[in-house]
Amino acid sequence: MTYLLLNHVPFGRGSTPGRFVVGDMWLEDLRAQARAINSVGMNLIVATPLVDNLDPVAGGSFNAVEITPAEQGFAYTPLPFYISFNQYLKTRRKMTAAMTDAIRSADIIQAGYGGHPVALGQIAWPIAAALGRKRIWVFDGGDPFPQWRFHAADIKNPLKRSLRLLQLRRLESFIRRAVAQADIVFAHNNSVVERFADVWNDRCHQFHRSFVTSDLVITDQELAQRQRLLLDRSHPLRLIATGRQIAIKGTDQLLHALRQAIDQGANLELDVLGDGEDLARYEALAAELDLGQRVRFAGSVPYGQPLFDAWGRSHATVVTNLTSEFSRNLLLSMARGLPLITYSNPGDAVVESSGAAIVVPLGNVQALALALADAERNRERLAELAAHALKLVQEMTLEKTHQRRAEFAAACIAGN
Repeated sequence: MTYLLLNHVPFGRGSTPGRFVVGDMWLEDLRAQARAINSVGMNLIVATPLVDNLDPVAGGSFNAVEITPAEQGFAYTPLPFYISFNQYLKTRRKMTAAMTDAIRSADIIQAGYGGHPVALGQIAWPIAAALGRKRIWVFDGGDPFPQWRFHAADIKNPLKRSLRLLQLRRLESFIRRAVAQADIVFAHNNSVVERFADVWNDRCHQFHRSFVTSDLVITDQELAQRQRLLLDRSHPLRLIATGRQIAIKGTDQLLHALRQAIDQGANLELDVLGDGEDLARYEALAAELDLGQRVRFAGSVPYGQPLFDAWGRSHATVVTNLTSEFSRNLLLSMARGLPLITYSNPGDAVVESSGAAIVVPLGNVQALALALADAERNRERLAELAAHALKLVQEMTLEKTHQRRAEFAAACIAGN
């Protein structure tokens, strides 16, 4: 049995034929998926666009790694690359032919909404139906439509703006049909479950979006060290916020809350990690709030030891997402022993129910300020939260998520 994974995140050409360059985070996910799929008796083929020079950051990774796919447990099929409508028109016939060949060799395919201006899933879906293949629709991330519409509204040319909004409406309608038609749907964020609730059914499965591999989870001994750091009152309580610096992440609200908590007497510092279109605005706001000695903006920090070191110097993670999503950095920081202070969010409700976080009403800056001040005073509670967080994340690793997904796929092919 063959499982075909179609994804818009490209591979790059390697130094020799048969070798390819891939983003490190993307590779971790592929390795875990390959192991899971192989364990249930299937072979994995990965089909992505192929580019000459890969930018790993564009695909959500931090660094590039050169690999031989077979050594990672999967085969690779290159697809044409496009990133504009003109490029799509030029490559459409080649894409359709390559996609058809790949799908013909598979028993089940996995496709999603990634790809601009036409999602790869839109191309693959009717081909797989015509060939009688089982189909999985996957939402690997959160609900992209609010951000897409936000950007569309900024298009100055009214005709281009109208066309982009029309395109988004058509894509949403297509995805709604795909969810209804799919043999299996995998979602990793509550926001898409809400958007497509009218067609959600018993073939649809939601998993938490975990990028935590088993080797990233700290040991009990390391947890004890983290707890001692939390209880050391000789230093300010160091908070950290990690992620893209865009409006829906709520960093401006965090800065206002930090100012209020400090004014209440809390000894706090904040590190903000990540780049984004609103980073300059947040830096200006921090200066306006006279937080220059309390807030550091580190920009993008490479995934791996540099990021782990940044978390290791911190006491607690703050998450202020304003949309219903489950941030990958939330579980990653929990795996490194950091307690959480977070806005209430349907996308990460499991965190609240597990006792792994201080949870604040969504968008309530005053309540967030009180929570920050209380965390600085009550560090014993933070130490308890760190233990709960580690216990939770041990049950939500990337390997366990992909194993369950693979079992659903195998059962689907078997007709169960």
